[in-house]
Amino acid sequence: MGEGPLIRMADETTPVDLEQLDDQLRQGLIPGDALLRHGPWTGDKFLPLTEIPQLADALAAPDALLAAFMRRRPFPVVSTALTAIIAVVGGLQLVVENARVFPDALSAQLARLFMEGRTGLEPLMFDGAWWSPWASQLVHGGPIHLLPNLAVLGYSGFRVERALGGGGYAVIAAASVAGACLAVVLGQNEAVIGSSMLGFGLLGALIAIGFRLGDGLPADQRRYYGFGNLLLFALLFISSLQGANTSHFAHLGGLVGGAIAALLVQAPILSPPGRRPEARRRALLWAAALAVAPSLYGPALRRVPSLGLWPAQTVTVSEVGVTLDVPGRLLPERTGGEARAYASTTFGMPAWALSDVGRDFVFVGIQRLEWSEVIAGDPLVGEALAERWRALSPGGTLVPTASPPPKGPGWTPHALDVLDAEGVVRYRLVEHHLLRGRFLSRVGYLVSVEEDGALNPRHEVFERMLLSVKVGDPPALAEARASHAELPSSPTRQLALADALADCGDLQQADALYALVVSGGSPSADDAAERRLRLWADRPELFDDPEDPAWFERRMEERPENRALQEAGVRFLAAKGRCAAARFHHERNAVEGPLSASALRTAAWVLACEGSAPSPAAPRPE
Repeated sequence: MGEGPLIRMADETTPVDLEQLDDQLRQGLIPGDALLRHGPWTGDKFLPLTEIPQLADALAAPDALLAAFMRRRPFPVVSTALTAIIAVVGGLQLVVENARVFPDALSAQLARLFMEGRTGLEPLMFDGAWWSPWASQLVHGGPIHLLPNLAVLGYSGFRVERALGGGGYAVIAAASVAGACLAVVLGQNEAVIGSSMLGFGLLGALIAIGFRLGDGLPADQRRYYGFGNLLLFALLFISSLQGANTSHFAHLGGLVGGAIAALLVQAPILSPPGRRPEARRRALLWAAALAVAPSLYGPALRRVPSLGLWPAQTVTVSEVGVTLDVPGRLLPERTGGEARAYASTTFGMPAWALSDVGRDFVFVGIQRLEWSEVIAGDPLVGEALAERWRALSPGGTLVPTASPPPKGPGWTPHALDVLDAEGVVRYRLVEHHLLRGRFLSRVGYLVSVEEDGALNPRHEVFERMLLSVKVGDPPALAEARASHAELPSSPTRQLALADALADCGDLQQADALYALVVSGGSPSADDAAERRLRLWADRPELFDDPEDPAWFERRMEERPENRALQEAGVRFLAAKGRCAAARFHHERNAVEGPLSASALRTAAWVLACEGSAPSPAAPRPE
């Protein structure tokens, strides 16, 4: 009995120092089923360390509990179950997409469900798809996408649960999805699918577990954690860089989420046996909270849209002569160091959308009309507007619906419902028009309609964009102004600016410029006189009747070959009630030969002035 303490492991008995034994037990270096003989504690028997009260505190240390748990090599039930679910659903998706096993109606329904399994900013913020973060883990882009993900899930999940138990695995899995989803909604427009965000989270957890638990891991399993996985991580990272549709935000978010959870999670297996029920409940609560968290991203982003859509930037769309505030998320990426105003066009007009998946977009445009269209008013109303957008629903119809309030003074609102072939309203088209001279400015949006008839929340973003629209000079006028500013004394540039002003409806400024060129005596004077007189004839109510004879009558006498000048002069004189002067100029030109179409038109205006015939519609020269 004079012998010191002896410990027996693997049928080998060796002396042991009790203080050293306590340290080794706390570090998990000695298994709890080893046998100890120490007279004051065990008498002359060898007893398992777990049955010796004096060693209970050492065996309850976290590293000791971890080592004891891992030495039992428990089967990873939770990770295996989740991996199996992903494998089964992924296999079902491959069958539906590549083989006609199910009835067509069922296959179509399943395909739609798989398509709606995407997660990201649009599904969460606008489509109310609160379930999509977890549904997206089940959907893949094909076997090349599915199989590698299953391999990573199986390997990483097995090791994470082997180290932290089912409760710890659940927390890490939920944190991985929550982190990946958060990174996607804040960083990229495109929605994502695939369990790689979960796989990267579990891989990050493996690395973090190695750093956190270190020497507490059993020596024969330590190589599967920490630096032991850096090579695997490097291979996955490099392969992901080669994928054209890879979401690096999802991978990074999952990796960080899983790693942080692995560093912080209080896994039940690391708690003393008496406290494990409470630790298990706490872990399940954390897992549930993290699993639900992504479903709250959408409501939070709708309350603070700038978080998801990024602060708006004022951009100028020179092609249509407008400026507006566009959320940073809708702007295209910089190319060549210069920011572009828009990334796409729709029906020939600049447009903005969050992604290429949905059809919802906002647009701005400008259209140059014929003068005959301007006389009749806005040409894009009712059926004409529906016909312009017919391609939105080839098999359906577009019908007018209640219009929103005008965007501002001078604007006219229009709205169309876009129906599918079954007569169900799928989209709402809203368009506002501003007519200035010959230019029709158009701004609006197309937004999907929910099953209950409400507009998708995207319309709130689009409405804010429309309210910020400020209409400036049409491109032709802006170009003419810039050219005139470079050489304001040039008659040619003065004429170009006057023409652009007239087209834009600024007739008084246009007339002043025409008059300046007419009085200047340059070779462009005759051309300016013709254009000025046509302007007067087009809108006689805006211009006072000049003294008799008018400034243009002598020029008409000197330029009988200029038929446009002759017609405009007669038309204006007749419109002002100067019938005798109108007849004089008509007869002066008519006697020179057989009655031409031009002479017939001037005769009609003269007769109308004298009350012998109704006033004919005046042609609008282009």
